[in-house]
Amino acid sequence: MNLNELKQKLQPQLHEFTIQNFKIFIHRPSGRDFANCDTVTKTLVLCVKDENGDPIFADEDIEGRINVNSIDYKYQSEIYGAIVNLVTVDKVDEIEKK
Repeated sequence: MNLNELKQKLQPQLHEFTIQNFKIFIHRPSGRDFANCDTVTKTLVLCVKDENGDPIFADEDIEGRINVNSIDYKYQSEIYGAIVNLVTVDKVDEIEKK
């Protein structure tokens, strides 16, 4: 069994999301990050990536990242809602399968 291949397959999948004509990528939190996703800010920092899978937000000013606290809350909410929807859609599908 190739454990590295399995690990790759089990990681949260990136989903394309367009906001203000820019493509970003969102994903469900990993098991390690789920407990830390207790605010909009933390969720965006952990679950929004660029096309290479690198984080685009930070909760402070860091070169090469956007301080999530500096963007309009409307856009924070929109992205957060899309992430929450990824989690909820799978839970509904799981319940329906049972």
